[in-house]
Amino acid sequence: MPETNFPSLSEDEQSYGTAEFMDPELYRATTEGDILEFIRAMETSPADGSHYNPPATCVQLGPQKNTVLHIATNFEHYEIVKLVCKDLPYLAAEKNAKGDTALHIAARSGNSWLVALLLDCDHIKEVLSEQNEDGNTALHEALCCCCEEVPRMLIDKDRNVSYSVNKEGKSLLYLAAEAGYASIVRLLLENPVGNYSIGGSSKYNSPVHAAILGRNIDVLKVLWEKYESSFHMKCEEGRNPLHYATYIGFVEGVNFLLNKSCAFAYQRDKHGLFPIHIASSEGHTAIIQDMLCHCPDSRELLTLEFHNILHVAAKSGKAKAVSFMLKMFELQKLLNERDGDGNTPLHVATIYANAETVSTLTWDERVNLELENNESFTALDIAEKYMETAESFRKMSFAT
Repeated sequence: MPETNFPSLSEDEQSYGTAEFMDPELYRATTEGDILEFIRAMETSPADGSHYNPPATCVQLGPQKNTVLHIATNFEHYEIVKLVCKDLPYLAAEKNAKGDTALHIAARSGNSWLVALLLDCDHIKEVLSEQNEDGNTALHEALCCCCEEVPRMLIDKDRNVSYSVNKEGKSLLYLAAEAGYASIVRLLLENPVGNYSIGGSSKYNSPVHAAILGRNIDVLKVLWEKYESSFHMKCEEGRNPLHYATYIGFVEGVNFLLNKSCAFAYQRDKHGLFPIHIASSEGHTAIIQDMLCHCPDSRELLTLEFHNILHVAAKSGKAKAVSFMLKMFELQKLLNERDGDGNTPLHVATIYANAETVSTLTWDERVNLELENNESFTALDIAEKYMETAESFRKMSFAT
């Protein structure tokens, strides 16, 4: 085989693409949790001192800048974590390539034993407010795992720590509400220092909206008791908490909000919809009934198109909701009510080709089939026009 001559590289060029790496014996012992081999590897320098990172007395890093404490924590090797925290406590402050400290990793896993070991490290309080690349502190990470004990441990370690929102704009209060941790929400709101109680809450990431989306009634109760003003925050769509509870069909949440303040029912979102219109468009009959019970005149509320709740249900094709409302005596005046274009609910159901809804309405003797809209069309006229258009389109399609 002919000899191949590779061009020589300068010293700078030789460093291109070079990654940091750990002594293989040390790395292997750490990942396997072999405490004796770990101690031996930490105390022994590489044979020629040139192939690996500096030995035991310095921080050795893997390709992702993980220290032995990161690795032992990730693999949940308690004895090694305990030993490192005792002998090399400064490693607790080291961050890997993702900005995680070992405490971030332990908190994310929800492992209270690991967290307790790390919290015993010297100067660990300085690490509590450290953020990773996602803007999360260890407490942020803990609130995202399915464990309530770890967040409490982190909070109790230092109530004076200042926390900010993460890169998603979520505060600790938002995350606690989202997780349904009512006791943690209370703990944050009762924090006497106030450095992380409410900071970062915004109309885009309201803890109330988070509690509603998680259907967490206990969190709602705590928020109303301790942070009532947060219930007046609206999202970018202009929706208040009642809009949200209504949209997802959260009956218990709807009743809670209406019992606290009926004013929520009379606020439009940016699309001109009141909460009862949302209930109608989603076909949530139990909520429609509850809202009319709490706020009987909400039946008069109209959208920007002058649609009443029966128009909205007809437009959305919610035949069961239409049938339900037809049985409510107090709604009978809505049956033939016209919108801004003169369309009745039957016109609207016909325009949007909601056949089942059309059938439900036409079978009700109280619905006037002869009413005309502003263009002098009855619902039957619209249906015939639609059929002619559909037939014409079908013929054109076959012709081609």
